[in-house]
Amino acid sequence: MKQPMLWTFLMMTAFVLLFFIGTVQFAGTQSLVFQIIGFGGMIFAMLYGLLLTQHSGDRNQEKQEE
Repeated sequence: MKQPMLWTFLMMTAFVLLFFIGTVQFAGTQSLVFQIIGFGGMIFAMLYGLLLTQHSGDRNQEKQEE
């Protein structure tokens, strides 16, 4: 996957939009479902970005040790 942080940013943006669409456009159960999916997606995107950052840091450290 090329440019993983770009994909992380795009995922985060999409889930934030999904969360706000659920907040503004829908009511009741539909709103709750959109908010849950959006919030869960935001958390996933943040953790994925953190994992990618840590992995690239570990890879750079291994290259420097060689």
